[in-house]
Amino acid sequence: MLLPYHLRLALRSLRRDPGLSTTIVVVLAIAAGIFCTALMHYLRNHQTTSSAPASLHQVEIAVAREALAAAFVGSNAEPNFIASRERVSFPMLRVLAASGLPTRQTATFRARVLVGGPHEAVGRAALPPWPRNARFAQADFFPMFGLSFRYGGAWTREDDAGGAAVVVLGGPLNDQLFGGDDSVGRTIMVDDRPFRVVGVIEGDQPFAPDWDRAVTGGPQDLLYLPFAEHERLLARPEAPIAVAPEGPRYADLLASDTAAPAFWIDLPTPALREAYARHLEATLGARNKRYTLRDLPRLRRDLAFPRTVFKFFLFLTFLVLAGGGLVTTRLHLAKSVTRQGELSIFRAVGAPRSAIVARQLLEALVLSTFGGVAAVAVAGPSAFVYNHLIGDTDIPLRVTLPSFGITLAATVLVGTLAALYPAWRAAARRPTTAIMRY
Repeated sequence: MLLPYHLRLALRSLRRDPGLSTTIVVVLAIAAGIFCTALMHYLRNHQTTSSAPASLHQVEIAVAREALAAAFVGSNAEPNFIASRERVSFPMLRVLAASGLPTRQTATFRARVLVGGPHEAVGRAALPPWPRNARFAQADFFPMFGLSFRYGGAWTREDDAGGAAVVVLGGPLNDQLFGGDDSVGRTIMVDDRPFRVVGVIEGDQPFAPDWDRAVTGGPQDLLYLPFAEHERLLARPEAPIAVAPEGPRYADLLASDTAAPAFWIDLPTPALREAYARHLEATLGARNKRYTLRDLPRLRRDLAFPRTVFKFFLFLTFLVLAGGGLVTTRLHLAKSVTRQGELSIFRAVGAPRSAIVARQLLEALVLSTFGGVAAVAVAGPSAFVYNHLIGDTDIPLRVTLPSFGITLAATVLVGTLAALYPAWRAAARRPTTAIMRY
């Protein structure tokens, strides 16, 4: 097979023109690094919990837009229409959860709580309490959405029923309180109450979490508490959707029509879906409530984060990468001019044009691969600067395996296509004419 032979020749040729070869790699690396930076933003903003099953369902209780807008009259705030479509009131939550049909179910909402580390958490003085984003949920929440754990695991349904004071930490908070060490069994203070750590989540929260798409782009959940704890902590839900006036007490919130928690159910079989649909018709239909039962794939479509801006910038940066390819085309032409004699000798001893083209393309393939790998040297520092200077969210921008793989593939494609014309020109020269010029 001639491929290894031509590859060895291509690698030797690269060493004969180190200046041009290095310039091609640098040009492709800069262009690909810019493309990779935009790609990292795109992938981060549209990352989902892919391990969450399609059998997860949610019930939307229709809220009149007029009533929702009227609740914000006199305020500078605007109603969150995504939240109004995925959240329900506490009285409605009790109705939806009473069926006993789903194999798994969870209510969840986010609130701010004061979190402080105990003495043993930092080895010297206790950390002062600081407001953090806490996710209140039930035990089924973690397996339903496929959250993976760095240490420990989730609490159990028995912990929910018994009112156990347990907590799961997000990875960033565990890093802050315990230096990234295994904190399972340790204690933290939440609103001056001790909670035992049972698990630590691996990695960061998705930019657009499936369980609460209304918080897309905001700071991530840093700790997870049993749902029933919200009453003991008097935790006010973040950005509740008020459709009517409510009293000042916490009990007034729990009895009002204010939409605050999201409710998820797992219906893995058609029989369960049909049974739950009958339950909804018997409970909500009888009250003349308009509702929609939708699965997770449909929710992702209905409440998708707008992609227009990110697609546009991704397209622009791909044009930059294509422009880098055009520059490398001229550089490949320059390389072929400097090698006229060498290539003409190959042609004179019987090398077919296809061999010349293959060798030139192999050189371009190797150089563009180097350029795609070197793009990390541009995208990595770019992500670091963005995370520390922009700070629009605590979900960091990172060079991930998908972003690196796509960038590498795009760079190799552009770099190889850029060498097609120079390779054809080099192979099209007549060997006798080329030798005479040489």
